[in-house]
Order: sequence, then structure tokens, then C-alpha cells
Amino acid sequence: MPLLEITGLTQRFGGLQALSNFSCCLEERELAGLIGPNGAGKTTVFNIVSGFYKPTEGSIVFNGKRINGLKPHQVTAMGMARTFQNIRLWNTMTVLDNIRLARYAWLNYGFLSAVLRTGRYRRAEKAIETKAREVLEIMELTEYAEEFPKNLPYGLQRRVEMARALAGNPRLLLLDEPAAGLNSADVEGLIRHIRWIYDEFKISIWMIEHQMKVVMSLCRRLAVIDFGCTIAEGTPEEIRRDPDVIRAYLGDGAL
Repeated sequence: MPLLEITGLTQRFGGLQALSNFSCCLEERELAGLIGPNGAGKTTVFNIVSGFYKPTEGSIVFNGKRINGLKPHQVTAMGMARTFQNIRLWNTMTVLDNIRLARYAWLNYGFLSAVLRTGRYRRAEKAIETKAREVLEIMELTEYAEEFPKNLPYGLQRRVEMARALAGNPRLLLLDEPAAGLNSADVEGLIRHIRWIYDEFKISIWMIEHQMKVVMSLCRRLAVIDFGCTIAEGTPEEIRRDPDVIRAYLGDGAL
């Protein structure tokens, strides 16, 4: 059974059709990519899958359960996490607190326990703190734990966002243009970190990315959409040679 199975996904916004009959499967422990021109509908796919949009038509099954119409926090609690094209960190909170917040979907105490600071509350808070610091160490961010994200270089902010996503122990990580805004050195570091995350966390990763170097280096399989429709699927080498992809997106000599 696929980890994620999308069937016949269609999304309309008024008179605009952003997606048309999009279907895709993602297996356990797969690292796959979704590419296409600007405005092709890639982020719309991620927004639907992660609960930010409710699809007009179609079915989304994650880990054997239909998730159409679930809220983002419910999808997250089922084991899916994501990053965003435009970084969405809480800049008035420290890096550590950004990571800590990602664990609160798994709280096992209620409001009264928090007010009274019961033993259950103290144990849960200690576990959250421990997990957050473990993730910071894994992502080589420990020295920035008490910094505010807005004070960090852009590349480190991207890493903090990935760390926050990983803090929830996801089975599936959605990365929406993780290389956006990064310089060449940061892109090389990003490729290493994503490959390491994939190997060490034993999770599935589905990524949107415009930088072909990133997807061609990391992804075993790619889907290409244009004007909301799938125009090609295959390995990076197959996609590289596909004439429809070259015409619609890559352009002669782009690779």
C-alpha cells in the first residue's frame, strides 16, 4: 500500500482551475519530486495534501486513511510535516521554542494540569524540551537555540524550518522549494542535509523545487505538471530527455 495516494485531484478557485485530475503515489521511504513552471499548481497540491485547501474533487489517502477535508493540525498529527516556499518561522520566539512548539500536537496533559503544574505536565514538558534539543543537535543548530530566527542567515532559517518539521517525527516530509533564495554554497549544504535526513530518519520526502541541480541530485522519481495537469513522470534521466518537459519547462540546454 502506498504511503500517500492521490487520485483525480481537481481544484477550482472560482472560475480558475488550478489542478485538473492530478494523481500520484508516494511509497514508504521514497524521495520524489514535483516540478513544473511557475503557476503550474505545485504548491496547490501541497496545500491540499497538508490540509490548507479542501479539494474540489478527488481523493487523498495517507497511511491508509482518507484525509480529504482534515485541518492542517490533524494532518500533522497523522504523521505529515511540511516546510513552505516563504519561510514561516515565529520570529518573536527563540529557535528552541520554534522547535518545541512542533511537539505540542502530542500533548498528553490538559489545561488544568498546566495550571497546577502537575507531574504529568512536568514530565511532558521535559520530554518536549529533550526532543527539541535532540533535533537541534542533529541539524547542527544547537549554538543558535536561544537566537531569534530573524537574526539568522537565510540558509540557517531554512534549516530551522526543516528542524521544526522533523521535530514532529513525521513519516512524510513535504519540502516546498527548500533551495529558494539560497546561494550556491547553501544549496550544496542543503543537498547534503536532505540526503542525510532521508537516510537517518527513514522517512519519505516529497519536494517541490525549481533548481534542477537539487531534484536531479536527490530524487529517484519526478512528476512534472503544467497548467495543473501532469505531463510527465519518470526517473530524473527520463524527465531530462522528455520533449514535453523541455518545451514546457526546462528549455533546450537548461540541463
